[in-house]
Amino acid sequence: MFVRIIHDPASPTEEVSIRFFYKSLQIAFPNNVIVSKFLSSAAKVNKSHEDGKRGRSHYGVIFACTCGIIVAIGFCANLLAFSLFAKHKSFRKNRLDVLLLSMALADFLMLLLIPFTVHSAVSFSWPLGITSCKVYQFLLAFSLAASTYSLCTVSMVRAMIITNPYQPPTMDLVVLMFILVWALSFFISLPLRIFATKESLGPGVSNCTVCLPTTQEHHYQVVLSQFVLYYLIPMLVIAVNSARITLFLHRRPVMSFAGSRNTRRASLMVLLSAGTFSLCWLPGYVLELCVYLGLYRHGRSWEMFHFTCTVLQYLHPCVNPVLYVLLSKRYRRKKDWLFKWNRKRVHPQVISVTESF
Repeated sequence: MFVRIIHDPASPTEEVSIRFFYKSLQIAFPNNVIVSKFLSSAAKVNKSHEDGKRGRSHYGVIFACTCGIIVAIGFCANLLAFSLFAKHKSFRKNRLDVLLLSMALADFLMLLLIPFTVHSAVSFSWPLGITSCKVYQFLLAFSLAASTYSLCTVSMVRAMIITNPYQPPTMDLVVLMFILVWALSFFISLPLRIFATKESLGPGVSNCTVCLPTTQEHHYQVVLSQFVLYYLIPMLVIAVNSARITLFLHRRPVMSFAGSRNTRRASLMVLLSAGTFSLCWLPGYVLELCVYLGLYRHGRSWEMFHFTCTVLQYLHPCVNPVLYVLLSKRYRRKKDWLFKWNRKRVHPQVISVTESF
């Protein structure tokens, strides 16, 4: 079991469980309400040093290993994507690739912040000051917003290229969208993290501090704002553009000898783009809603649900480069060249508006 909270104050492992529970939740979920829910109960917990060390090691190792695997996968995938962008000038001149680079940069920034999560989860404290806490929480929200809005612009540009291949968006427009994505992410994330603070869990849990994204009195406003700005609106944008692409591909099949295959591939990528985004982020907001409605209960099923939500949210920066870059037919050819695979293989040139998939 990943996290276990026992309501018996005399339980020797309760302090360690609550410590790790707070730390894993308050960073894994930037919009988490569970931390605030349990702050008042932490002072009632009794300390047991010897059993605490064993529980501390157990929970910390599980969390650290999980994050370590995710970071390793994400770093490899994003660094490979950066290598492709750096080695091939054609990628830097492609409209869609510019926005894919924006998404890769945001995902890479998010991955760089995970080691701070691991350290806090293992040490059960935020080692830096309140200013560093505010910067950390802002960077978390900023990287998430930049990745999400980059994904929205990718879906928009894809729809524009496929539905109107003879008048694709200009490079100036794409660069403007790139700048707007990062500017919008900055100005949206700043007010959402202006109340980020460092708090102690109370006298019952010694030397245990957490870096919270906001104060308790502003918590639900922040949660609702993040749900609308980071999930609902982006999901609607992706869904609308995905529907445009799907309808166009079915009504006007591509006129090439590989058209039917490319159409199926494009339709599959459209569904995967919307599905993976929803799969990675929706469970976390469902958990928030359950806590808000008072449905959350301490038990194995809820703990496993929380762990699953945490893993899915961390996996999103790893899924993006694999789905949008490394699985693309055009990128696979360049990747093979990068690793000196199939150097003598001749690839036929196929003209299709779905080639970017």
